[in-house]
Amino acid sequence: MTTLAAAILTHHEVTVFLLSLAVLLGLAKLLGEIARMLGQPSVVGEILAGVLLGQTVLGSLAPGAYAFLFPADTAVSSVPIGLETLVVLSAILLLLVAGLEVDLSSVARQGKAMLLVSSMGVVIPFGLGFGFAYLFPGLLGQASSELHLAFALFMGIALSITALPVIAKILIDLNLAKSDLGMLILSSAMVNDLLGWIGFAMVLAMMPVASGGDVAGASGGVSGGASGVWVTILITVGFVALMLTVVRWAAHRVLPYIQAHMSWPGGVLVFVMVLAILCSALTEWIGVHSIFGAFLAGVAIGDSRHLRENTRKTIHDFITHVFAPLFFASIGLRVNFIEAFDLQMVILVLVIAVTGKAIGCYLGAKWSGLTQRESWAVGFGMVARGAMEIILAQLALGAGLIDHRSFVAIVVMAILTSLIAGPAIEKLLKRKTQRTLADAINEKLFIADMKAHNAREAIGELAALASPVVGVPSKLITDAVWQRELAMRTGIGNGIAVPHARMPEIKKACLVVGRTERGIDFDASDGQAARIICMILTPQGDQTSQIEMLQIVARAFTQPRARADAFDANTYVEFRAALRVSQVDTDHTHQA
Repeated sequence: MTTLAAAILTHHEVTVFLLSLAVLLGLAKLLGEIARMLGQPSVVGEILAGVLLGQTVLGSLAPGAYAFLFPADTAVSSVPIGLETLVVLSAILLLLVAGLEVDLSSVARQGKAMLLVSSMGVVIPFGLGFGFAYLFPGLLGQASSELHLAFALFMGIALSITALPVIAKILIDLNLAKSDLGMLILSSAMVNDLLGWIGFAMVLAMMPVASGGDVAGASGGVSGGASGVWVTILITVGFVALMLTVVRWAAHRVLPYIQAHMSWPGGVLVFVMVLAILCSALTEWIGVHSIFGAFLAGVAIGDSRHLRENTRKTIHDFITHVFAPLFFASIGLRVNFIEAFDLQMVILVLVIAVTGKAIGCYLGAKWSGLTQRESWAVGFGMVARGAMEIILAQLALGAGLIDHRSFVAIVVMAILTSLIAGPAIEKLLKRKTQRTLADAINEKLFIADMKAHNAREAIGELAALASPVVGVPSKLITDAVWQRELAMRTGIGNGIAVPHARMPEIKKACLVVGRTERGIDFDASDGQAARIICMILTPQGDQTSQIEMLQIVARAFTQPRARADAFDANTYVEFRAALRVSQVDTDHTHQA
């Protein structure tokens, strides 16, 4: 039927659509929260919701109920089209969030170490994935022999890409996100993501036009035939260049105007969403997937220093709490995870993914001068695949590159690598001593009432105090810490900031603490001005001391009572007493 009336949902279809949406989103969010409370990534619970409501459980135990809630035949009902449209939008917004995490400026500042880690973290896993898929396509679930090269390229990309949002969350949980080691992992993951999605866009450009209405189906390019593939690839490359130069520059100029003249956060949120959707439409028309446009839009906007951390958090929370559960739950609806589970394939994919990534990034980190423990921590930090890998697998399944067995193997691998990354980093970087902030500070390096009005002045004031202790000119300290601040703002929220730097002139770790009544903006994600500023100075070649100091500061202010008492402390003695009381409360909490 082609009439307008045929396109309008009936009352029954509207009812079923809203009911299925409520059940899917509600159960996904519930199980996601339970997974989070158990210390697991929320994506685990969200995917489990789809498995329970999909063909695996509900479809097997109560096929009538499954067919009612999630009808598959679009000729009979318009409900599948409505759900698939929402899932497409969810995927677009998820990639927008991933793009916002990519800070090209911080990537550029990382230099040699980032180049080595990111390049080795792509080359080795890509080589392993491509080699196995090309030589043994049956073992990795090739769906069509006609797409042999595209399948091998996809597996190489899928096993070399890194889940930036998952890694960022792991590093935040371990109090490592603001450390130089954390920045190295994040910047390397950013480069991996960017290269991976550009590569996958090229693979999609090689695909024939999708014939079905699958949510993940690839479009077929702006023109047909072999010449059309090259036209699509050239247009895609041009689009990437345009987004990372002209659009990035324009977004940086427009954001201050929007924040000054439009409501917050509505104005910025609408601007970001509109640009992402327009770019998605353009890349869909070009012949790659719509989510690639959203990812590049996120990169272009997210690189601007005018997009503040609390604005990013608002966008992130809005998308990840509503659209992410819907997308990941939808994964389990049409695939029977029991029937499609192939243990041999799961093990093979997992081994290639973990060994290739861990060894590649370890070598890159080791060659850049990190210690063996730190290099392995970088390697296992980059192992996490998570959401990005699952999105890639969903797209590949819809495009006919992989079969259901391969899809399930990639999903399982993505979940397991996300689970092992955090504990592995924590184990590798675990310190023998458990010092507290009260042990690390002294009266000579404490300011009870800072005079500074902004972040740079605060760093300069603390540097002047540290200078005679470490034997380094205060201007040198100020410049080093401020350059590090520009790479990644160091407000950690709850009124605390941790500006820091590693310097070749510093021989021993030094911690300087300042308290300010007025508060100073260090661009924390919660928008709170910093009232306690802990500046950390460590030797150039000592990553571990910096990490330990950052974790000491984070632990000291975990309890709200400790923060309140520290904010109210007018002297060094009162500040130290607040930290001692905090330590007792923390110890009692752990014992309980």
